[in-house]
Amino acid sequence: MRAYWKTRIYMNETPAAEIGKAQKQYFPHIDENVLADCIATYQKLGCWTPHVKITPAAFEAALDVFDHNGLINRRYNYDQICVAPPT
Repeated sequence: MRAYWKTRIYMNETPAAEIGKAQKQYFPHIDENVLADCIATYQKLGCWTPHVKITPAAFEAALDVFDHNGLINRRYNYDQICVAPPT
C-alpha cells in the first residue's frame, strides 16, 4: 500500500513529460509527446486522487464503465468488494 500511495503522489506531482519519458518503454509505438498529453489530461481530470481508499462513488462509477462496455453481468455491492486500506 505504501508503494501504491507513493505512486499516486508521484502521478499527481510529477510533470507529465517526465512521467511520459519514464513510461515510454511500455508504449514503444506511442509518441512520447502523446503519452505526456494523455498523462497531463488525466492529471487535470483528477483521476489519480492522493488518497488510496476506493470511495463508494468511485466504485459505482467504475461499475458504470464496466457495465456500459459489457464487461460485467452483475453489480456487486461495495462491501462485497472493497475494504479500507491499512493504516
